[in-house]
Amino acid sequence: MIEFLTTFDIMEKFVSMIEKERIRKNMTQKDLYKASGLSASAYRFFMDTKNTKFENIVNLLFALDLTSKLEELIKLEEFTSLDEIRNEKNKKVPKRVRKGKND
Repeated sequence: MIEFLTTFDIMEKFVSMIEKERIRKNMTQKDLYKASGLSASAYRFFMDTKNTKFENIVNLLFALDLTSKLEELIKLEEFTSLDEIRNEKNKKVPKRVRKGKND
């Protein structure tokens, strides 16, 4: 269960998944970091420390064609018409949360 994992444990799993897929696709580390737009040092830092920006993880997943892993993280809304899309874009979303008197 993910609830029992630390942030480091989760990042370690990302690194493991990325490395396994890189090897399965017969890519060198250089091939992967270039395809993902990372520098050699940024890639090495991530592999060593298990720490990077989420954007770098997304770029690595795209480079490895693992976007299905992203779809599991975020659920995109499905629209059936252009009107639904327009209405969603025009919907006002509150930007602040006010605490009540009892909080």
